[in-house]
Amino acid sequence: MKPCSLYVHIPFCKSKCAYCDFFSVVCKNRIDDAYIQKLLEEAEMRAAQFDVSEWRTLYFGGGTPSLLSPNQIEKLISGIKAARPIAEDAEITFECNPDDITIELLDALKANGVNRLSAGIQAMSDAPLSVVGRRARRAENLSALELLSKHWIEPENSEPKKRRLSLDLICGLPGETSESFFAGLDEIISCGADHVSLYSLTLEENTPLYNAVDSGKVELPEIEETDSWWIKARDLLEMNGFAQYEVSNFALKGCQSRHNMSYWKMLPYIGIGAGATGTVGSLRYTNSRSIEDWLNGKGEEKELLTPDIQKFEFLMMGFRTLEGVDISEYKSRFGGDISVIEPVFSEWCRKGLAQTTKERWALNKEGLLLLNCFLKEIMDFFL
Repeated sequence: MKPCSLYVHIPFCKSKCAYCDFFSVVCKNRIDDAYIQKLLEEAEMRAAQFDVSEWRTLYFGGGTPSLLSPNQIEKLISGIKAARPIAEDAEITFECNPDDITIELLDALKANGVNRLSAGIQAMSDAPLSVVGRRARRAENLSALELLSKHWIEPENSEPKKRRLSLDLICGLPGETSESFFAGLDEIISCGADHVSLYSLTLEENTPLYNAVDSGKVELPEIEETDSWWIKARDLLEMNGFAQYEVSNFALKGCQSRHNMSYWKMLPYIGIGAGATGTVGSLRYTNSRSIEDWLNGKGEEKELLTPDIQKFEFLMMGFRTLEGVDISEYKSRFGGDISVIEPVFSEWCRKGLAQTTKERWALNKEGLLLLNCFLKEIMDFFL
């Protein structure tokens, strides 16, 4: 038996954001209890299927998990515990939309052992939030941050801290200006969060935002300008104690996302819920994106990962992080030698974009800005 991370997908939103291509459906009323019951049945089934001993980390994502009622949160977490024990030191993350954050919700999360909250702020000015259809605008974001500061974030002299807070920002949203973006970043830095995910806007095909930009109805800031915003924002975060540890993620000391690190280190993880994915060993499965089919046990897709795919994915995920790839771990997993990519890696070192030690190969902060180019160059060695 082995410990495993668990991702719980709650694919319901009150409304869809214009840039989002994650699987979710609009849900105007409360989430049906039948979905919760099926999640618990799948948790038990997957735990048995993959011989899980305990849940190392839990992550409730979506969609919008904060649409769950306090009773549903209690039922879900207690049922997951019944399927397999939750590790005593487990990180348990719960995603929230800012305008769902209430004292009642925070009390329910605390009572059920959630110790990390991730709030999708995305921007702190009304113009970009309005263009992309966020239901939380500046006023709601400010209200959420005030509630979190009073009822979630622990006092500075409280050690060890039991609760953590991560906030998401998107750089380059339509309607954003340099002034509004950096004013919002200053507010985020000063609000007491210990983790910031700073994403560059990605236009995904067939999303409303992609179509609006493609048709000329919406104009984005110049990419060269927003690239410079992102780099300046990275530097400001680091000046304020947030160390970059992955392409888009920054944390105060000791506050990295353990659940996401399990992905980047290619540790086993199970996903439950409609549209969720899990990877254990060489098996990857993806549940149906039809809620009806998933409720009826239909539509699961399975993929057996070849050794070369596993090698490439191990490198792809490892090079996303600033600590890079553990050479001995690569050898113990695959029996091969990472030096197969040495011609490319040496060239990146020569350009000042990568660095190496006896234990690790890694891209540096400037190299991470060109991660996709690097991955394309090493892909031919495996695929």
